[in-house]
Amino acid sequence: MAVGSRDYMTIGEVVENLSSAYPDLSISKIRFLEEEGLINPERTPGGYRKFSSGDLARVELVLRLQKEHFLPLAVIREKLKDIDKGKVPADLRPAVAQSEAATLPFEDSETLALDKAPSALGLPMSFLRELAEYGLIAPRKGADGEELSRDDVDVAHACWDMRRFGIEPRHLRMYSTFGEREASFFSQILQPAFRHKTPESRQKLVESLNELTDLTGELKRHLLHRALTQVFDDIV
Repeated sequence: MAVGSRDYMTIGEVVENLSSAYPDLSISKIRFLEEEGLINPERTPGGYRKFSSGDLARVELVLRLQKEHFLPLAVIREKLKDIDKGKVPADLRPAVAQSEAATLPFEDSETLALDKAPSALGLPMSFLRELAEYGLIAPRKGADGEELSRDDVDVAHACWDMRRFGIEPRHLRMYSTFGEREASFFSQILQPAFRHKTPESRQKLVESLNELTDLTGELKRHLLHRALTQVFDDIV
């Protein structure tokens, strides 16, 4: 995606990148999607839009939902809110999967400098440090200091949103522990079958991880619902 020394696309480059699949796409259409709150690219100090790989995927997802699912923008906006929370409706999973780059969860190269996180994310540094203390995020050493991965950023936002229920980072340690155990479990299952590091085996591993993640996610949702029904038997 990089052009010269840039790590982002301009709005014109986004149109050029997607024009083969969406020939009617224009700069004004992308600006309209931003005005409607469907995309939110960053800006340079001079005010020019900066489209990351994630922004490009989001534009493509919106276009795909319009073209293949015939959804109005108001409905797409609500769908995107659910997707941002990790709630992908079953009928939209193929479209979402096609609009995402096939990457292993532990190979995400996009990072955010920890010292810039409070201003970039709108979260206090004290809260980020508390998340790190309980193992919910794992800042890693980068060239210019500690960095957060995209997963760390998503976890931080989710934990911050849960505060309105009185849930603090210290209450969430079990989720970090379970995530580590589940990753180890996946490794035991899949590693023996993918010892040969070829592009084909790597792609197959990505597909297997995605499928396992979906299946275990469904399992956990149903088990939680059953447990909640037993606990709140007079309400649920």
